[in-house]
Amino acid sequence: MGRRNLTHDEKKAAEAAFRGRQFDSNWSAAARSIYDGILDTMQATSSGPILPEEESEPFETAPSVGSTAHTATDLASHDAPKSTRSRDEAIEAGALIDVTPMAHDMGLKLPVGITKSLWEYGITASESLPEDQQEARVRDVLMALRLHLSATPVLSPIISFPTLLSFPPEPIAQLIPLCAIVHQDLAAPRCFTLALPSEITAIIPPAKG
Repeated sequence: MGRRNLTHDEKKAAEAAFRGRQFDSNWSAAARSIYDGILDTMQATSSGPILPEEESEPFETAPSVGSTAHTATDLASHDAPKSTRSRDEAIEAGALIDVTPMAHDMGLKLPVGITKSLWEYGITASESLPEDQQEARVRDVLMALRLHLSATPVLSPIISFPTLLSFPPEPIAQLIPLCAIVHQDLAAPRCFTLALPSEITAIIPPAKG
């Protein structure tokens, strides 16, 4: 079975949940499931709606990751060499997929890359989706990040945000937690690397007590 796009009322239900609006009783049971799932997931991490009624300016600056920036894009595999790589080198090596042009089109002002692990899991869905659907999923992820940034002050170089993605053969979209790491690079004072939460300790090791 191919990927099923969200229906109109399912998209409206997701938007309502993100914005803290009431569920419309005219929407479908599937829309209700999406709405409740978003609220249940976000209740533990947020005391209010993720999105404001009026969007503010998209993210411009954030604290630097500093000395950990050189590892933020070295994520192609667990056995990848632990050498210092620039963002361009990581892209050339296939460890990072550059989506900056699309991100700029959607209002994100910084260079944006997606780790290979996130790309294979969330974008290509293990290579089961055609390219046009992969592009739509990239846009879904970028829009989720942009909307989250428009509503949430950036207080850390690690930003957790939710996005809705479906995974064939399941037709219903799932709420997937993702992370955006803000870091410096040789070619850019600030850039985003989007990753799976499980990759964070590999990107930024926990501080030693």
